[in-house]
Amino acid sequence: MAAPKPSIAKVTIVFGDNSVYHRALKTHEEHSRKFGYPMHVLQSGILDDVWTKPAFLLSLILEELVKPKTERLEWIFWFDADTVVMNPNIPIELFLPPADFPDIHVIFSKDWNGLNNGVFPIRVHPWSVELLSAVIAYPHYFPDTQLVFRDQSALGKLLENDDYFRNSTIYAPLRWFNAYRGAPDGSLNDYIPPEFQLRKGDFLVHFAGTSGSDRNNSMSTFLEVAELHSPDWQLPPEATSYLGEIEAFWAQQRIERSMS
Repeated sequence: MAAPKPSIAKVTIVFGDNSVYHRALKTHEEHSRKFGYPMHVLQSGILDDVWTKPAFLLSLILEELVKPKTERLEWIFWFDADTVVMNPNIPIELFLPPADFPDIHVIFSKDWNGLNNGVFPIRVHPWSVELLSAVIAYPHYFPDTQLVFRDQSALGKLLENDDYFRNSTIYAPLRWFNAYRGAPDGSLNDYIPPEFQLRKGDFLVHFAGTSGSDRNNSMSTFLEVAELHSPDWQLPPEATSYLGEIEAFWAQQRIERSMS
């Protein structure tokens, strides 16, 4: 008998009336409807600046943990507002740890700056409460530490310096669920490493590192592609490279664990 389907919600924050962000949100809504994922979208601040992100996640996980275990979500999938679902046929379950990795509670990806927390799944678990609480409290306890990317940098330092957090974290290839823009026709461009770039059939594209009109223009270009629902982009999972890549990734993790 197949294992029961994990219970997953998608979560983001969308402030203001940026029409491009709201168009992007509709691609996530379509994906959520297809797979039955509830969505939580915050439209007001909780804490100053980007610290609302870990605070909102923390509040949702705490809300789930007070429920009976049989009624809880199992995972929360965070996505930044500057992301566009390019292939709504890809289930989030595809990226979650297999059953023999019950100690992995969050999956991040890395780019040339290190950790990127723009898109990631995090388990509904007391460990996640502790991690997010530590992120929020980091500027208070380490006020002299320079946090270039604010909450992301605080998170990165915790994962680097604390075995308890590091040992339940794993890093998947960025392209799986946090890909950066290539060219709108699916070809590669020259200024982003190929392994970070979106390919046809990939789940979503994240416009990290862009801002203002450049981000809006770039997002609009990819939104036009996503909204066409082209079969060249919206492939079934078995027609993408995901299944083989993911199987190989977890097999390698098992080998590394057996040798440690």
